[in-house]
Amino acid sequence: MKKLLKTAGKIGMLTLFAILALALLAIGVLNLAKFAIYPEYYKRRTTVCKNPGLSDGFVCQGICAYEKEGKILVSGYMADQSPSRIYVTDTENRSYYVSVVYGSGKDFTGHAGGIAISGDYAYLASGDKIYAISLISLLTASNGDSVSISKIIPVNNEASFIYADETYIYVGEYHDGKAIFTDHLYDTPDGSYHAIVSRYSSADIESYHKKNNPTLTPNKIYSIRNNAQGICFTPDGKVVLSTSYGIDDTVYYVYREAEAIDSGNTLDGAPVYYLSDSVQQIKGPAMGEDVDYYNGQIITLTESACNKYLFGKLFFANQIVAIDFE
Repeated sequence: MKKLLKTAGKIGMLTLFAILALALLAIGVLNLAKFAIYPEYYKRRTTVCKNPGLSDGFVCQGICAYEKEGKILVSGYMADQSPSRIYVTDTENRSYYVSVVYGSGKDFTGHAGGIAISGDYAYLASGDKIYAISLISLLTASNGDSVSISKIIPVNNEASFIYADETYIYVGEYHDGKAIFTDHLYDTPDGSYHAIVSRYSSADIESYHKKNNPTLTPNKIYSIRNNAQGICFTPDGKVVLSTSYGIDDTVYYVYREAEAIDSGNTLDGAPVYYLSDSVQQIKGPAMGEDVDYYNGQIITLTESACNKYLFGKLFFANQIVAIDFE
């Protein structure tokens, strides 16, 4: 009997080792296959730094660069519903996080789907509002500090992501037609679009901060395709829109802003333009999130390697990357 048990134990161990070996082989094959599946993406992609917080229960969503200080800000929510966080990192992987709270001290647990910097503030996009946080408070914080929201600004869409340049702040929404719906339906040359990006003057937002302007209205609307996770506008007139849903491919659409089509419609007094007829499309790994313009390229990240989803850890998706769209 002892001999049988010993033999059975050996067989069991050999079986376990065989299963582990096959699993490792499969992961290795898939890691090689990704270069064939997404050849254009990997040809154009370079690593910027590690994507922070992925093993802390943090689910990254938004990204923006603060080139003046060489910093990159990453926003997102916590899987355990603790306060949403902003990580501050750099190309040397020196990072820390702050927890976001309201001015009253109450925890902010919003989606924190996007982040952008304009003037003296960083803005979070979350649930039909943007939330202003003092930039200096972010940059001078210590790891684990709380930072307070100084202003809550309502916008005219569901505010899933945000981008800012020197003149404008662009706030966009996500529509997947399954779990998340928005009601901005436009029939474009590329089909029916259900989401929009609203462009606001940064000067108007600053005026709203100071209560000199009691209302805030957009000056231009872009009708965008479903599943949008982020947008950015490049100095040479390109518009880059990242789209993803679940484990489907992330697709990066590139448009020329000058070729946006005037729909003839208005929304809240602003003309509506269609972002359709892309000039370039690049497919990449699943769960791509926000984008920003940084050092002549587009930086982005995925949420697939966070502890909520895990599988991205097997495919080295734990990095902030830059994509060259030239």
